[in-house]
Amino acid sequence: MNVTVNNRFGILLAEKRMKERRPISLSEIAEITGISRKTLYAWENNKVNRFDVPVINALCEYFGIEPGELFEYVPDEDPEDTPKKSKKK
Repeated sequence: MNVTVNNRFGILLAEKRMKERRPISLSEIAEITGISRKTLYAWENNKVNRFDVPVINALCEYFGIEPGELFEYVPDEDPEDTPKKSKKK
């Protein structure tokens, strides 16, 4: 069974933009959090290969959330759990 852990940065950022009714750039977030724009871009596009604690801390503080709200656990479908199609004769 493969497991994927997605980050919710892009969703959280979109929600914040809507709530505040203004554009929020990655440059602005980088300035506030101290996280590089390159790293924020990777988070926004869910292309993060590892999750660094200082980045997680900064993002949680920025969004005012707990770490669990920053991530989404997505298990792949296990072939043994899927119903088997019966063959018709």
